[in-house]
Amino acid sequence: MSSKEFRQQPHETRFLEFVSQERAMTMALVPTAIGRSLRAARTMVHRLKQSGQLQVTRMDTGEPGPWRSSPYFDEPDMPARGPLWVFPERETSWGYTDFDPGPWEPRPSLAAHMTAVTSLRLALMGMETDPELWTSERLLYHRLRSENGQPIGHVHDAWFQDFTDPDKIWAVEVELTRKRGAGRLQHAMIAALDAADRHDLAGVLYFVRGQTLRRAVEAAAERIAHKRGIERVPNLEIHDLDATLARKEVP
Repeated sequence: MSSKEFRQQPHETRFLEFVSQERAMTMALVPTAIGRSLRAARTMVHRLKQSGQLQVTRMDTGEPGPWRSSPYFDEPDMPARGPLWVFPERETSWGYTDFDPGPWEPRPSLAAHMTAVTSLRLALMGMETDPELWTSERLLYHRLRSENGQPIGHVHDAWFQDFTDPDKIWAVEVELTRKRGAGRLQHAMIAALDAADRHDLAGVLYFVRGQTLRRAVEAAAERIAHKRGIERVPNLEIHDLDATLARKEVP
């Protein structure tokens, strides 16, 4: 598609900036992101793909489907395996983030977590792309590496500016399944809390899926507090992910 034929719309620009920060998005979330119908979302993605700014791929995540082939995005006579995902071309991400992200493609092992984090961001922030209000993991990897020039320690899933106090920045962690192995969950939580302290953040907001995982996170928090000789960890909040997605706010 030539530049004369393609006139990018404001909502397309905002979408490209958003997905460049988040790396990728499942097609199922695109209508929610842009506030339009699935048909309109497909049309937009097709336009951006044709303009050379966006890639579309299928990821076989093991989900049962059934999956229907798309005349826009699938090769003829090729069976559809897994949901469609969209992600910007390297040059597109570079233009919107002001740094070269390097070669990258979405992997099935990351699909569920990326979907959960993006859903949380959309629920809390909509399509806000100010990196000071929501700093994505991709931006954090770049920011923390460029600030100290040393190997990166723990990187949170995001940083999030407090709605009521703009001087407070919270780390965001999304947990979908329990980390198996003795002490793995507790070790991960300590790393997240220590990183928050190191970067002078207000604390860590843990968003967890399901009551079983929530109880495990709460038990790990109690063990951390006991180890530190305090009643409770003051800079840790644990929230139900799905309840937050439904409510679209942090309680």
